Amino acid sequence: MRLEIGNEATLFAAPGPLLARLRQDLTFANPQYQQARRYGRWIGKNLSPTLAFYREANGAFCFPRGYAGTAVRLCREMTGELPEIDDRRRLLPEIDLRFCGELRPYQAIACERLLRRDFGVLEAGTGSGKTVMALAVIAARRQPALVLVHTKELFYQWAERIQRFLHVEPGMVGDGRRSLAPVTVGIVNSVRRRLAELVPCFGLLCVDECHRVPASLFTEVVTAFDCRYSLGLSATVFRRDGLDALIEHYLGRRVHRVDADHLYQSGAVLRPRYLVHTTGFRSRYQGDYQALIKRLVTDEARNRQIAADVAAAAAAGAGGILVASDRVAHCRTLADMIAKNGLGVSVLTGRQPAEIRRRIIDDLHQGNVRILVATMQLIGEGFDCPGLDTLFLTTPIRFTGRLQQVVGRILRPAPGKTATVHDYHDPVPLLRRSALQRQRFFLAAP
Repeated sequence: MRLEIGNEATLFAAPGPLLARLRQDLTFANPQYQQARRYGRWIGKNLSPTLAFYREANGAFCFPRGYAGTAVRLCREMTGELPEIDDRRRLLPEIDLRFCGELRPYQAIACERLLRRDFGVLEAGTGSGKTVMALAVIAARRQPALVLVHTKELFYQWAERIQRFLHVEPGMVGDGRRSLAPVTVGIVNSVRRRLAELVPCFGLLCVDECHRVPASLFTEVVTAFDCRYSLGLSATVFRRDGLDALIEHYLGRRVHRVDADHLYQSGAVLRPRYLVHTTGFRSRYQGDYQALIKRLVTDEARNRQIAADVAAAAAAGAGGILVASDRVAHCRTLADMIAKNGLGVSVLTGRQPAEIRRRIIDDLHQGNVRILVATMQLIGEGFDCPGLDTLFLTTPIRFTGRLQQVVGRILRPAPGKTATVHDYHDPVPLLRRSALQRQRFFLAAP
């Protein structure tokens, strides 16, 4: 047997039983198919019940290279022999990079473990300094590096951090920019359009918020690169669609996890105070979750309660207040109600032009915005503002990974700062269950 590793892994001359096991490992239930069946939607001919993340042709079995370590282990266990390794990964001449920062002890441990592996994922919560740790690893690898992101906010945040911690001008691919440098940050959509040009330029690929890798756009881009090294970063390696294992298959195993207690003990993040508000919202759940949430966000009494609670928090001396919702229209409704209480409020959603979003975020950083109403999708990743200390969760969150990210927006430490989370529990059985899940999450915090 021979295992060739480049932008993907290819196994040649594998026996039938081994191939059967590899196919089994690399085949997953299709979450879209399962969801369609659950809600009685039309499936059609193009929606397969399973997703196969491998290809076979002329005796060659091709699969994501992050799974290569598992494949080698299975070769040994099932055939008694190891495959001959043909390493075709791209290694470029070393570059002169120096990390110009200071790592906390837990960050130094994480970097040391990451540097032991060519492929791997770092799982570390919001406020842990994932970007700083990644830049320390990039500097130690001394390879031209591409950092892959999926939003403009992350794009510019990485560019600023590269300048601050590596003292080099970053290359930038995205938002109308097309420059390359020893360390380049790229928006995935823009990188996708320039793969032929970019692939030969890098020996290290870093994927921020790598729990998004299983999305087809990310897998297409990640698998194009044959870098010697790859690094995945995420606050959570769990996905709502259940395709968690694909993160490992494309980027390698989770090498290190920064536990929340390390963050609390080191002062990297704050412990939030958790307050529950019970609403009077009632509605029959008839199998359509989106319809239920639509009724919830348009319930006037519930929205008035939230607006009054925000006003009370502001009057009690809360600093920066973040009001988070899943719906754009709900954000605007809440902002209007809060403004009627005589409070200044800004709205931040993905439907706004990037320039307006940047201006609002700049105002927030400068202390010119006290109350921000924003969609959870926009603030869930790469949104950084230490001035926020109070969070209102106005629509239910069922996925723990997402909850971690949204709550993390107010946990960045600052002198004299405390953090408070306001949660809303609705007396509807389905919503009550998700509320209890959130409550357990906060009670379990060390």
